[in-house]
Amino acid sequence: MPALLLLAATALPAQILPDDRGDRLVKVELLADRAAIRPGESFSLGVRLRIEPKWHIYWEHHGDSGIPTRAELESPPGFEVGPPRFPGPERDVAEGDIVSYIHHGEIVLVLDAKAPDPIPPGLERASFAVDASWLVCTEACFAGSGHAELELPIAAAGSAPAPANAKLFTEARARLPKPWAELRGATIEWRGDARAPIAVFTVPGASDLELFPLASESTTLVGRAIEPMKSACRLAATLRFKSSAPGDAPRLEGVLRVRQEQGEAFYRLDTSPNRPADPAGSNPTPKGS
Repeated sequence: MPALLLLAATALPAQILPDDRGDRLVKVELLADRAAIRPGESFSLGVRLRIEPKWHIYWEHHGDSGIPTRAELESPPGFEVGPPRFPGPERDVAEGDIVSYIHHGEIVLVLDAKAPDPIPPGLERASFAVDASWLVCTEACFAGSGHAELELPIAAAGSAPAPANAKLFTEARARLPKPWAELRGATIEWRGDARAPIAVFTVPGASDLELFPLASESTTLVGRAIEPMKSACRLAATLRFKSSAPGDAPRLEGVLRVRQEQGEAFYRLDTSPNRPADPAGSNPTPKGS
């Protein structure tokens, strides 16, 4: 997973209490969209985090305050598992204009996986485990962690698929950011100068936009202005850019939330003056464990 930090000044909440309530306020579970795995089959794993009402945890980039939520997976030899994919977050503004990116309720982090073909000799069941950590907050904050395991039988080559948890994974995938190419008609325009560039997003048919930035060592989000228009919505992201080598350009990675008449969706973006958007918009490639 890439390093996650775009905002320059990051503050921890005023009070993180040493208490095991952090472990109890969030429950972690490891699930799969298969009841059994066939050789060479692509499948998904899900880390479900259930958060007690009125509490929240933080997105993969926490914003001005908090600690990012993390999930590290262990898988059997030969299995390929990609990084956790987070659903789109919420923007929370606390006193002092402290902006954080958070999750309430229940979220599922989706990991794309693939079984080896052939399956290693003697492997009859595939065992997976996840270690997750978070900071859970309301008026007070508690650091927490949890562990979950999952064991799936290995099915014979050529056997019928064995789907599981279909509703949960359908809903989880619907909340994941979509490829930028699916946001039809959206434009990105770069303005300003080299040290203070402005990325302007215009989305036809949108009633509201929100930007959730990801990592860059050189590009800092200073602020954003949202302008609803008659038949579109515009968001101007003001950045601060510090070049580390000749030819460097600002690079803004993250997620754009789009609200339209048909509902709300999130879209992944990776843009610079030399690259208006990520044309491929592909999912992270699973890596061998």
